[in-house]
Amino acid sequence: MERLSELAQPLAEVGLSELWRGELGVELTRLQHLEQQLRIVEQKLDELGQAERRVQLLQTIPGVGPRLAEALVTLIDNPHRFKRGKDVGAYLGLVPKQIQSGETNRLGRITRTGDRLLRALLVEVSWAGLRYNSWTRAIYERVRRNSKTRKKIAIVAVARRLLIRCWAMMRDGTAWQPNHRTV
Repeated sequence: MERLSELAQPLAEVGLSELWRGELGVELTRLQHLEQQLRIVEQKLDELGQAERRVQLLQTIPGVGPRLAEALVTLIDNPHRFKRGKDVGAYLGLVPKQIQSGETNRLGRITRTGDRLLRALLVEVSWAGLRYNSWTRAIYERVRRNSKTRKKIAIVAVARRLLIRCWAMMRDGTAWQPNHRTV
């Protein structure tokens, strides 16, 4: 950023041969303004997250940060509206499609219904959780079965299990317990 700031000049002061310097100055001004707005939004989200008990509860999971916790609390809202963990997974599209024909029943890719951003957040947190969370690592390795081709399948399975665990924690009001089974 410092190097770019050195190259930038006010648009009114540049000639035609160095118009790019003026454009760079305009873009850097926009970027600084956006960064300032982003800091304000993040500060407000942090304040709201500190006031919400469920957000604090979900952050006890190793690897789960404030943004995922806030998104889960916002989207799930009342955890008692779901009867089972399978319903939560289906609500966010983290369950496989069923392809049926006659007596043949196959499972395809995930349905991808529900909120795309939250699904992406869950997958990213699952990748990060492989380093910080032994529970996540165990699920990933069990589903992957030492196959290089099953990495993505395994990480989506971890994301689904993480979602269900978060839902159960919000439903029961309990903190993270790595060896706890959800129902």
